[in-house]
Amino acid sequence: MKNYCILFVCLFVCPFIFGCGNPKVTGTVKFDDGTPLTSGGVTFINLPYQASSAIKPNGSYEMFELKSGDGVRPGTYQVTVSATTGGGSDGIPLVHLVDPKFENPSTSGLTCEVKGNTVFNITVTKPPK
Repeated sequence: MKNYCILFVCLFVCPFIFGCGNPKVTGTVKFDDGTPLTSGGVTFINLPYQASSAIKPNGSYEMFELKSGDGVRPGTYQVTVSATTGGGSDGIPLVHLVDPKFENPSTSGLTCEVKGNTVFNITVTKPPK
């Protein structure tokens, strides 16, 4: 019985304590001309589960569920990218920095399968004029 308790702790408790339970997902978001998207967010959706990340000024991101570094559960995800400016109470109109199709999981055309640590680079287009 004692051996089973040690096995349980090693397999199920240690990953949560040391933060090694879920794979790490990182990548970049760039426009089709190769320039990085410098703001906004990326969301991975596999209902009811969702993970998200802010896009850093260099275009990179690292997905997380609840807090930075906690990784993403294995699975296949629909992916969205959103980036806007304005739209606040100051009267500045809302401006989309990427084509709005990327904000909707059914129109983004982006999916990512997470089996282990994953690099998922994303290419987006600018909004239609």
